Amino acid sequence: MEIKVLDGLLIRHNKIDKNKQSIWFVHAFGDSSLAYKEVFNSSLASNFNLYAVDLPGFGMSPLNFKNWSIKEHSNLLSKIILKENKKGSKVNIVAHSLGGLIGTWVCQQLNNQINYYFNIEGNLTEADSYFSSKPLQYKTASDFATSFEKEIFEHAKEKETYKRYYSSLRFAEPQGMRNWGFSSQEHIKNNKCGLEFKKLTCKKIYIWGDIDTPKETQKFIKEHDIPNRFYAGVGHWHMIENPESLYNEINEIIKTV
Repeated sequence: MEIKVLDGLLIRHNKIDKNKQSIWFVHAFGDSSLAYKEVFNSSLASNFNLYAVDLPGFGMSPLNFKNWSIKEHSNLLSKIILKENKKGSKVNIVAHSLGGLIGTWVCQQLNNQINYYFNIEGNLTEADSYFSSKPLQYKTASDFATSFEKEIFEHAKEKETYKRYYSSLRFAEPQGMRNWGFSSQEHIKNNKCGLEFKKLTCKKIYIWGDIDTPKETQKFIKEHDIPNRFYAGVGHWHMIENPESLYNEINEIIKTV
């Protein structure tokens, strides 16, 4: 794994071969590119150019503008992808949780350049906003961050997934999380985000498990006939809990397109 900085964003990547397709990985609320650490030792690493990004205010990327909205994050990421990948080359997107909004918008913006979109438990319904809506309950970003960090720390005592999440959370800038929390609400209300995902014309699949996916979202997947892959017994962080199966399946799916 190597590291570089593009337009102020830290990006973890493998050795780049311009003749290969690229896969760009989008992290969740409060998270970072470390959520995808295992991908660099997966079957994908030898077949594709892998880019795992720390978005502004998360991981090692600074929050350069105080009031970055989540939609502006998608605009920036689309710009960077176009700059890094030669014109006409196919791009694949993998996004997790609230980062699924960004993944959906990038697919809209890049349109025909998108080969496949893998949405890992991204927000489809209002019920999915169980972490990202928390900043709305606090008057300041610092008040929220203090409370949220304590909450996640308690979970991290018992669960490896939360331990990994907590390590990234410690680097997340409180104002950055507050921006995502507040600016995402208009896109989540009335399940707008799920309907946007449904309308995407690119090849796509929603990946979910039965431990953390809300019943409302499970119902949405069924009623709207969302292309999906279900993993029994897996929680919210598939790339940490089930990395070998997840990345092998992504590898096989892309190879067939």
